[in-house]
Amino acid sequence: MRRIRLDRPVSPGATLARDIVGRAGEVLARAGHPVSSRTFDVLRGRGVIWCYIHDRWGEGIDATPLDGGGATVRPLLRDFSRQIGILVAPFLTLSTPRALETLRSARPTAPLARSRFAADFPSMARVFIEDCAKAEAQAGYLVDRGAGGDLDGHAIGVAAVTSRLAGLVGMDARERVRAVCAALVHDVGMIFVPRHVLAIPHAQRSIPERIRYEDHTVLGEAMLEPFAGPSMHMAIVAGEHHEAADGTGYPHRREGGHRVLRTAEDQRALDRITLMSEVIAVTDTYERIISPGAGHEGISPAAARPLMEELAGRTLNREIVQRFLASFPALPLGTEVGITAGPHLGMTGIVSAVRAEGGDPPTVRLFLDAAGRPLDEPIEVVMRVPEVLIEITDHHAPHAVTPGRNRRVRSVQ
Repeated sequence: MRRIRLDRPVSPGATLARDIVGRAGEVLARAGHPVSSRTFDVLRGRGVIWCYIHDRWGEGIDATPLDGGGATVRPLLRDFSRQIGILVAPFLTLSTPRALETLRSARPTAPLARSRFAADFPSMARVFIEDCAKAEAQAGYLVDRGAGGDLDGHAIGVAAVTSRLAGLVGMDARERVRAVCAALVHDVGMIFVPRHVLAIPHAQRSIPERIRYEDHTVLGEAMLEPFAGPSMHMAIVAGEHHEAADGTGYPHRREGGHRVLRTAEDQRALDRITLMSEVIAVTDTYERIISPGAGHEGISPAAARPLMEELAGRTLNREIVQRFLASFPALPLGTEVGITAGPHLGMTGIVSAVRAEGGDPPTVRLFLDAAGRPLDEPIEVVMRVPEVLIEITDHHAPHAVTPGRNRRVRSVQ
């Protein structure tokens, strides 16, 4: 199974490997459906950019998304979104100051905090974490969101990556459950952002539209404040996940650290970003980079690495990003690449095997010749020649890598 953009070639007889979900969480196509150009055209018309397929060229490759248990989580998350939407519906058109005042005085979400949902949430998160642990990190931290505008899908993807990253930074089982719960509802304040604003790329939003978007943090925090006690971390993360390590984030311009271990003073400081929020800031950023969104079609985990490196130490905690990127290969399993030098110049292939050491060159399965024609039989090549350059074939995000050497990077907005 491999993850591809819908504009990439597939071998004859290819089928969908997973159900494809649309912007509203509806199933657009079922696993097992034959792949054709017409299928892809219809899916692109519904906002889908990526999908998972079984085909001959990807045989033996297991690029499984982390959020394989998303089908179990999504109904509960959809129910939560529906219930909280009903509770705050009278306040959605209020200005942010007025909405905050009302949310904190009237506490309309308090009934939900006392409902069975709140009690079931941690046990559901534990099952979800177990599901997410089944996917191989060698394929990168893939998610199952193929369409832009799927807010629940984004939350599930962030929670899935958080389930792995929380362990990498040393959180115990209890803290990982709390982090996953917080990740699932970190964007609850988006309910106050009009859909047409969400569909506008960030750089093209007017100042009022940008302010309303950024206010989803403080509004989400206010909505989750009734979830006190052992669930208070959910409100904290909702309010802090867009803060930046260098203090340039929003809404409170709090500074973070560049370490995982914190002194007792750092842990108590109200003007510092909490560790859990910094972890979810990394996973939120990564999920948005690899998945489609407003003005952005998503890229592969391999192409996302240089962007994450650029943000480390600026908006994101440097050590958390370093641990995250060190946990999967520079060219993960299933990455589609083009050969830009050497005896196979111009050919296209898929990374079919990676070394445990991570720095060694990968094995690439070539399936298109230099003219873009399918080969009669794919060719497996171990990229051992130092001068061979491999270019990741993501559109709008090309960059080249030399196996075992530093990468050449082009930034993507």
